[in-house]
Amino acid sequence: MASWEVVFEPIRIGSLTARNRVEVAPTVVGLANADMSVSRELIEFHRVQAQGGAGIVTVGESAIDWDRALSQAAAVNLGREFVLPGLSDLADAIKRGGAIASIQLMHAGRQAVRELIAGNPIGPSGMHGRFTEDRHRGEVEVEEMTAEMMRLVADTYAAAALRAKKAGFDMVMLHGGHGWLLSQFISPVANLRTDEFGGSIANRARFPIMVCRRIKQECGQDFPIEYRFSATDLVPGGLELEEAVEFAKIMDAEVDAFQVSSGMISEPSTYPYTLCADYLEYGENAERTAEIKRAVSKPVAVVGAIPHLEFGGQLVADGKADIIAMCRALIADPALPAKTLRGRSRDIRACIRCNECTMRVGTLLPVRCSVNPVAGQEEYYRSYPLPRRKKRVVVVGGGPAGMQAAVTAASQGHSVILFEAQERLGGNLNAFAQLPFKLDAKRFLEYLIKQVGDSGTDVRLKTVADAAVIKSEAPDELVIAVGAEQSWPAIPGLDDTRASWAGDVNSGKAATGQRVLILGGGATGCETALFLAQKGKQVTIVEMQAELCPQFNPCNRTMLLEFLGKEGVKIKTDTRVEAVNDGVVAVVGADGKEYEIVADTLINALGARPRTTVVEALKGLAPEDHVVGDCVRPRIVYDAIHESFDAAMGM
Repeated sequence: MASWEVVFEPIRIGSLTARNRVEVAPTVVGLANADMSVSRELIEFHRVQAQGGAGIVTVGESAIDWDRALSQAAAVNLGREFVLPGLSDLADAIKRGGAIASIQLMHAGRQAVRELIAGNPIGPSGMHGRFTEDRHRGEVEVEEMTAEMMRLVADTYAAAALRAKKAGFDMVMLHGGHGWLLSQFISPVANLRTDEFGGSIANRARFPIMVCRRIKQECGQDFPIEYRFSATDLVPGGLELEEAVEFAKIMDAEVDAFQVSSGMISEPSTYPYTLCADYLEYGENAERTAEIKRAVSKPVAVVGAIPHLEFGGQLVADGKADIIAMCRALIADPALPAKTLRGRSRDIRACIRCNECTMRVGTLLPVRCSVNPVAGQEEYYRSYPLPRRKKRVVVVGGGPAGMQAAVTAASQGHSVILFEAQERLGGNLNAFAQLPFKLDAKRFLEYLIKQVGDSGTDVRLKTVADAAVIKSEAPDELVIAVGAEQSWPAIPGLDDTRASWAGDVNSGKAATGQRVLILGGGATGCETALFLAQKGKQVTIVEMQAELCPQFNPCNRTMLLEFLGKEGVKIKTDTRVEAVNDGVVAVVGADGKEYEIVADTLINALGARPRTTVVEALKGLAPEDHVVGDCVRPRIVYDAIHESFDAAMGM
């Protein structure tokens, strides 16, 4: 029996039976209408997830009122009746796909965004602080909730749940994690009360119990509640696992299922653990979930860095969880459950855990995915017109951009030829996908290569596509995706005989000594530094700017810098390299003084430059041409995939 097969066993949640144990974890996707009602985009986003085979689809972070619950403006608000028609369409779309329709109810409490609410945020205790520092600056004054306010908020939760039930949702999830209002009552760092709602964990659980009971009163005992909570706040003085277990025991009689996460939104340092940046191992919350599961009688879902159902199924088989909740993996490929069930795991588009999806929504942009260019735009592409005629398409370059262009063009019915100068597809991603913490990027690369092979594309490896070659093919459309090459700045003594390119080091082509100096503190330099430091090397990074990788995704950047610190990597920012003389590097520091750094190995991570000369030589060789990916300018996987997809769809 394969490890994933256990995931496709049905499971009972209260009065409901889910067809399998895969749950679409509640995800803020920023697709609601401006009035916070349900949009067609939101419906299609979740319709596709249900059709992809998940047993439960949970619509994420829906505010319960228009008063003080709001944390962001592009999610559904259940505080008014006018939301019902769209909400009904959303529930129907999910259920037609064969999934249980659930929706997550949330109140931001002290983490509410002041610009969106009436008055100050509310919470279990009055306090000041920067609780949503990334959204606004300055001190936030939190109003302490009275017993009457608690009753009113509990009534509002119940009213929101009843609207969801009227609209056709099968169940609701209460967001009791990540520092939102319910979790604020549980967390010792947020609940400083000395009355019956503070102190012991039993007292702190009184408000969540009140909310659950009011929902059951309004919606009926047979209307299931799933409770999501953080098994640890990951902040000093916050909730820890031991008390979380006690809380779960208390709530076991009040709810029908649990989902275990971690972290607190008001503390940015916890984001990489809540959102599980790719430097973390799979199953960040698995052991915490196992502790909760041992303490309760109701089904328990695990969420956080579950890449595929082979891994998730093992967690179920090992008794660590009953349900596998997946977020980013099902944005990358909503059909992941169905493909797994049909034995097509190699056709699953792997999530690379870059967190572009989550960070976009965090800045009030609609969800998009680095590897799935349709995500969040399902409604638009559902009726996208087919090409008026089949064309002959030539793609030059077999990196991610070139491969995506070829696959997309072939899917539109065009005849495609792909030229790649190297002996293998993948471009520069081949080198960086070899890093031990880039396993997801490697899986995505393997996926792309397989899709190219399955698409019918005529792939010609070890072939330099010059003007004569392209003209001989007489293409109707030409895609130029020749990528970028390593830049070697004019530093005396620095050239490719004195330093190794970071990509060669990461792929194992270039060896290093014990003392390593990395020139360049962008994402490439920092990830190379982490890789070598984890192997026991003594690593120093020299960077001209004041910060390391300032343009990098803020969630992953936070963890990358944290891990560099833990591994003892020396950081020299505001520092300029003057000259290289064998293993001695002369630099000028932030104070303007020159000094020397001795190293056994130099690594060039000073950035790449687009192959502009190649691009100019190829442009104009077809009636229509498109320049995509790093040969426009070096960027991230997101840009390469989206640019090439858009170019091919427009042919």
